[in-house]
Amino acid sequence: MTKHDAVKAFFEPKVEELCGDILNFNFSPESPDSFSLVTQYSDKVLKRYVCGDEQKAYGFSIIIVKAYSSGQDDLNLEAMNFAQAFMDWLEDQDRQKNYPDFGEKCRIQKMENLQNMPNLSGVNYQEGLARYMIQARIVYRTIANDF
Repeated sequence: MTKHDAVKAFFEPKVEELCGDILNFNFSPESPDSFSLVTQYSDKVLKRYVCGDEQKAYGFSIIIVKAYSSGQDDLNLEAMNFAQAFMDWLEDQDRQKNYPDFGEKCRIQKMENLQNMPNLSGVNYQEGLARYMIQARIVYRTIANDF
């Protein structure tokens, strides 16, 4: 299983719970209530240790598409709160040390949001849709030797 497989498998149950749909991987459709994971980097070396271990990062964005309103209602606020709730869930997973399985030679150190609130990353006025983006990463250590 690759790190991509592990990350997708980790997030899929939560996405199904939240919107009853599948998690799109490296593709974000223009449809309401879609949920996508878009990779940014994998195995990016942050530190090298003299023992041969490396601290690495797996970066990704979560893209949530929700209905958008230009009226005087709370639809946009509800969408922002939905995205924020996902960020809060991600932080809870880190506190509980509940992480994707990167295999025997990897020790996940943390899973973190890289921002304090979702970004409104685009609006499709014709379709009445807005994209909310959450940037995150998983920091892990690869183990060179089992001493």
